[in-house]
Amino acid sequence: MDLEVRHLRVVCAIADAGSITKAAAGLGMSQPTLSAQLRRIERALGGPLFVRSRHGAATTALGEFVLAKARSVLPSIDAIQVGSALHAGSGAGHRPLRYVATPGPLMVGLLGELQRLFPDSAPALRTESHVTTAVDLVASGQQDLAAVVEYLRDPAPVPPPDVHCRTVATEPAFVLLPGTHRLAGRQSVGLAELADAEWVLPPSQATGLFEAFTAACADAGFTAAIRHEAEASAARELIAQGRAVGLGQATFRSTPGIVPMPLTGSPLRIRHLLLWHRHGALAAHAPALAARAERVYADAVRRSPHYLAWLADHTALPDHPDHTALPDRP
Repeated sequence: MDLEVRHLRVVCAIADAGSITKAAAGLGMSQPTLSAQLRRIERALGGPLFVRSRHGAATTALGEFVLAKARSVLPSIDAIQVGSALHAGSGAGHRPLRYVATPGPLMVGLLGELQRLFPDSAPALRTESHVTTAVDLVASGQQDLAAVVEYLRDPAPVPPPDVHCRTVATEPAFVLLPGTHRLAGRQSVGLAELADAEWVLPPSQATGLFEAFTAACADAGFTAAIRHEAEASAARELIAQGRAVGLGQATFRSTPGIVPMPLTGSPLRIRHLLLWHRHGALAAHAPALAARAERVYADAVRRSPHYLAWLADHTALPDHPDHTALPDRP
């Protein structure tokens, strides 16, 4: 049997899932079928790639070698497939442009621009709450493009070597106050003035929020009481009910019962990023992608009266190009 690209994908799927059963489910096939296919692959390569046990499937030395080669080869193969779709049309056999995004103004907004930029390759969106997962999907070639949001903090995390990133915008984080809060009528609020507040923050998702927030509070002379860890919808409800205060992006959409307010001195800053594989098909389109993303972000700013008011009195934050983006690697 000759080794094929699909066989390399099978090896990667099993390694990523950690078990043949889970990999079979992800690949949409039965466990016996995948096991039989793996045996054929192993015979072709001359030895076992995985050691099976009740705890799952662990790679052998040969498996580690094959896996490393597969991960280096597959992004280039994907680049050929995507590049063909982008330049020659997305007919039968071509997959759509794969796009993963964490919550932010680019997540859905960029879809239309991608469709206009690549009219023959319909983009397919995957939402992802965890930044590290989104970055790893691009690094492994499973996604072609990512849009992620991170909080600026020190020390700067180190990006994967095969992933290139481009800053679309840097903005101040806004505090989200209940409409009934004693400070809700102010133009801005100092972080130290919220030392006695109970906070709601999203669960840790490798955005750097907890590190940046903890450091900013320490600089302001207090340790924040983080009462709740909740996703966006629950957090908005807690804030609107007056049960907590939170943090949001400058382009936070107006929500009844919530007052977005700038923090004096902008002690917390957020960056919106585009990421793609350095050797992928989209690398050649980086300037156009960045321009489209900046357009989408500008539209989001125009829909945010609280941020427009802040911009009227402040200079837009610099992009801090010396700060390396992306979450810490595990």
